[in-house]
Amino acid sequence: MIEVLVVLAIIVLMMTVALPTVSSYFQVSINSAARDLASRIKEAYNSAVITGRVYRMAYDLKENTYWVESGPPQVLLNTKTSTEKEERRKKFQSSLSSKSQTSQGFSLDKTITRKKISLPRGVVYDGILGPLAKEALTEGTAYSHFFPSGLSEQTIIYLKDSSKHEASLVITALLGTTDLYGRHIEGTEIFGH
Repeated sequence: MIEVLVVLAIIVLMMTVALPTVSSYFQVSINSAARDLASRIKEAYNSAVITGRVYRMAYDLKENTYWVESGPPQVLLNTKTSTEKEERRKKFQSSLSSKSQTSQGFSLDKTITRKKISLPRGVVYDGILGPLAKEALTEGTAYSHFFPSGLSEQTIIYLKDSSKHEASLVITALLGTTDLYGRHIEGTEIFGH
């Protein structure tokens, strides 16, 4: 019985030493994912300014992937009303023909992302918040746009991992830079409303 207790004590001691190491691994993983995402955002911003085309980051919240798309030089951003009109138009067009088109002329830009990039294992999106949204989008696909004029669509990207670490990436509107916060940033802190 004493030997079993000694073995259990050794196991508990090893777990207390190993657990912070495992936890710090996930913290490194979420920070690495945030840095990689921020570098792709900066590449998309730079490409928009250099090429004179509109670029956008696409975030698939279900599959936890992201990629960069490029589009025409002029694009109007969707509002709730314009999105509903577009969906009705697509339904009407699909009943007339089976030909499908890409959304507003955007397609995968293979100079920045050759394919969809998955977040590291254990890291997921906790939501995407734009300046006009009242709450973060938690399902579907979200976008951040970058314009040839040097302006960006201000966006907050929330990441979390299985160890409940959180990170918030904030894309600034004027410079296209991305600020990384090691916590969940509220929209009111950034957008002011």
